Amino acid sequence: MQVMFASSLALLAGCAGSGPVHESVSSYMDCDALQQAVASADNGFDEIKRSRKNTRFGEIWQTDVQAFANACTIVSTSGPGYYTCSGQIETDATTSQLEAASDGIGQCLGTGWSTSPAGDGAIAFSGGAGTPTLTLKSFANDRGAQMVVMRIDQP
Repeated sequence: MQVMFASSLALLAGCAGSGPVHESVSSYMDCDALQQAVASADNGFDEIKRSRKNTRFGEIWQTDVQAFANACTIVSTSGPGYYTCSGQIETDATTSQLEAASDGIGQCLGTGWSTSPAGDGAIAFSGGAGTPTLTLKSFANDRGAQMVVMRIDQP
């Protein structure tokens, strides 16, 4: 599961009118891009894929749809492809990066989505049957810095 998150965001197109997004969230989360990524999960993210690179681990597509940290790609290893972003979120001393990212994603996704623990400290967002799953996790990178990774899996 750790490998799954090491290179690993989601939203339904109809959630755009789900309510106001706090200004602090818009400083690190592009809700429109998140919604576009979630909506494209139904067709394997085909409409947001750009240039492809083959690696020994699978295929990686660049994308102009950058929901978080300008570090989003589409990855396909041995199964269906997924959209993933990772980066750091500046927070105050009382809020972890994972809490801040979870709050921001929740605001972007709206009230039709629910959260649940996903194991290994991860948080899963679900919009119900037939919708993509968004998973959020915190990890330490190779330099020891805390990071957040988001992943959107196809329904």
